[in-house]
Amino acid sequence: MKRIVYILPVSFILFAGCVKKEDINLLQREIISLKKEVAQLREGQDEIRNSLNDLSKRVDNVSQIASKNSLEIEKIKLAQKPESVETLEKEGAEKVRIPDDPKELYKYALNAYYKGKTEEARKYFQIFVEEYPGSDMYDNALFWIGQTYYTEGNYEKAIEAFDRLINDCETGKAQECNKYPVAMLKKAYSFIKLGEIEEAKKLLKEIVRRFPDTEESELATRKLEVLE
Repeated sequence: MKRIVYILPVSFILFAGCVKKEDINLLQREIISLKKEVAQLREGQDEIRNSLNDLSKRVDNVSQIASKNSLEIEKIKLAQKPESVETLEKEGAEKVRIPDDPKELYKYALNAYYKGKTEEARKYFQIFVEEYPGSDMYDNALFWIGQTYYTEGNYEKAIEAFDRLINDCETGKAQECNKYPVAMLKKAYSFIKLGEIEEAKKLLKEIVRRFPDTEESELATRKLEVLE
């Protein structure tokens, strides 16, 4: 019976002879040390992850509290009336509460509008445009007069008010005309409410032509797409 003899490479034999037990022990200790370091890193990552989650929850809680407080503050602001309001007496008429400052008067009227008191708001905006025609808020007051009518569904009166603003801007009576484009837009919307679609389309196209790259132009374009 023949014996099978396995011949190992010489290099393997030489390598096996060179490796000492001390070297093997050293490698094992290093491996154990590395495993410990990896475990510590993983533990550190878990701590960081937990800290981030905790911080995220705290941020969410603070955001919710801030949002709630902000809403409460806005409610308080809307509920407040301007402080600088005095009672003025007119000859042959009952006493009327009118703020003594144009900015306060405008603010008073605007607050009334946002509270849903459109008639009261319109009354004070009308006082504003009569008393302060040279104010840079003159066109704004005219716009809100039209807006009160629009909100009430009185679209004919709304168009008259918006026309006054447009005319005063074109003739130079209004010093500032920031509300000019939106007045034209709301006039077009009023025409649509009245069923005068062709008039509305003409006005919308004019807005796109005269006021490109504005929000009013974009809204007019979208409305035209619906109408055509």
